[in-house]
Amino acid sequence: MPEAMAKPGPCQVRSNTESPCTRHAEVEILGVAMCGPCAREQEAYFAIGELTQEKRGLRSKALAEALGRMRRERKGGKEDIAA
Repeated sequence: MPEAMAKPGPCQVRSNTESPCTRHAEVEILGVAMCGPCAREQEAYFAIGELTQEKRGLRSKALAEALGRMRRERKGGKEDIAA
């Protein structure tokens, strides 16, 4: 997974779109300044990408856990997903 470094300024996620993130950046990942929520979401995407490249493919428990974390975060952490 890419290293994250502290980065002041605005979050650059979706910065060139009609719906940019309006939060302040907390870290920089691969040269992109991100706020905490956007950075966590990006980490989940990196994890999924790494897991799908493994020989185990899409049936791995780690992939299911990463997807579950993403679902919970999108719902505000209100629901737990059974493994």
